[in-house]
Order: sequence, then C-alpha cells, then structure tokens
Amino acid sequence: MMASNTNAVTIFAALEPDAELRSLVAGYKNQTWALVGPQTYLADPPHLTVYLAVFPDVESAAARWRGLATEGRDLQVKLIGWHVFESDALTGSNTLVCELAAEGKARLRSLQREVIDLLAPARDQRATRERLAPRHAFLTAEQRTCAERYGFPYVGEGWEPHFTIASVRADDWPRVWAALKDRPPRGSYGSGRWRLVQLLDGKFHAIDGLDEWA
Repeated sequence: MMASNTNAVTIFAALEPDAELRSLVAGYKNQTWALVGPQTYLADPPHLTVYLAVFPDVESAAARWRGLATEGRDLQVKLIGWHVFESDALTGSNTLVCELAAEGKARLRSLQREVIDLLAPARDQRATRERLAPRHAFLTAEQRTCAERYGFPYVGEGWEPHFTIASVRADDWPRVWAALKDRPPRGSYGSGRWRLVQLLDGKFHAIDGLDEWA
C-alpha cells in the first residue's frame, strides 16, 4: 500500500469581496450564528470559492498561482438575492448563499478556467479523490466527471459562483430562513481580490510569499 503524503494540504483559490460586501456577508453570518449557533461554513471569512483540491505541498500550488495574472481584472459583482442549495451534495444540509447576476457569473467562469488550467495538473489526484469520496454518491454524473478530471466537481456551466452564509442543519433551517428570506442581498460591489489559501484543521491560513488573508 502506498504511504500517504504527510505534507499534503487542502488549498483553494478564492475571491475575497471588497470591504462593503465583506461587511454585508459577515452581517448575515453573525445573525445566523445568533439564531442557531455553529453551522458548516458559518465561521469561514466571507469569500467565493473558485477551485479547491489537495496538493502534495504548499509550494506546488503557490508556484503555479504566481503565474496567474490577476491585476486589473474586472471582478465587480452584482447580488440579486438568495439561492438555497437544498440538501447540498457536499454537506447534506441547506446551504444559503448570495446569488450573483448572470454577467458576473460569466466573467468568473472564464477566470475559473484559467485557475483550473494552472492548478489542477499539480494536485494530488489520489488525496483529492479521497477527500470527495464520502459525498461522491450525492454528486451528479457530470459533477463526478469533473471531480475526476479536475479534482473539483463544480466547473464551467456546472459552477454557480456565490458567497456562502452557511450550510444549515435541517432542524435549524426554518428559523434561519424565516429571519432572512425577506432581507435578500442585493446591490453592486467593487472588485475584490483573488487569493490562494490553505485550509488546515477547518481554518484558513495565509500562504507564505502570497498576500495575507484578511
């Protein structure tokens, strides 16, 4: 049996929102926490996940990331309300997210393609596959194909860019939805920043040599 790579680490590329949008998302997160306590993703800093996989080590991803031209990109986003991923394939709970307008999604999908072309070839394929294995049966056939090919199940038109509030357990969901459904996120927000971040022990960590995670 092949020994596992003890240096392997989960790393993801994300869009960090500008200060105004970060405050909006954080406000919804804080209200959700006050209503129902800890939930999946609730403690995460506001962000939009673009790509996630397991890499043999940090530098294997960071070296490629430095080749991505992110300066001057139009990353403005427009929020148009709530979207709910009911019985989310990756969590089994109801995931409440801020939905983006179609034109913003199109721009982000184009940039996701560049990110995947850079990062996916460097991933630890076995470790990435094992990370998704517990939820593999809940993915669609297309998502399983993407997971195998790229290490991430949500790619291209199958990816719905969004800012997550939380994935809320079924028993807690009615309280959260009753409080937030009539206060949907709307408005246009300025460009954020692309980030490459480690995910260790359920927390985000900056990668040496790259911008700090705020």
